[in-house]
Amino acid sequence: MSTAGQPEQQTLKARVLTGAGWLEGTFHLPKRHAFADYLAHHPWYPMTDVVMAKVGLLPFFALAQHEVLLVASGPTERASTLEQRPVKATLLLTVGAIDGILDLPASLRLSDFIERTTSFVHLRDANVKVWADPAAAWFDELLVNPRRLVGVTELLPE
Repeated sequence: MSTAGQPEQQTLKARVLTGAGWLEGTFHLPKRHAFADYLAHHPWYPMTDVVMAKVGLLPFFALAQHEVLLVASGPTERASTLEQRPVKATLLLTVGAIDGILDLPASLRLSDFIERTTSFVHLRDANVKVWADPAAAWFDELLVNPRRLVGVTELLPE
């Protein structure tokens, strides 16, 4: 339901890696918005029921886009009319690294794609290794903030 002048909202539970560590909570975004595009085009995200280690439960939290490294929320919409190829890649963050698979336009190298994208990058079968945490986290799908990457590499086919 929407209030006067505001679009209908949808909620999406997610786990987020930020510069301050992991948090879990619920995003509130307009319906019919692709989540990756929403993340890319809003400087702050209103969230509710946020839980963060050593902080506890925060009923409301405004999360800054520039501090978001990655978001794991389950299946997300992906639309492309371009021919794509699956690429195994490693994405380096200041706090760790991600190994996963992304679908690239057939004509682009990974580094060119990252440079040109205006959205968060969709990875699947992603293994996240945070330097400060000995346990890796595995996600079926996640979205990565390309502006927070230190570097990227395509892994050679085996």
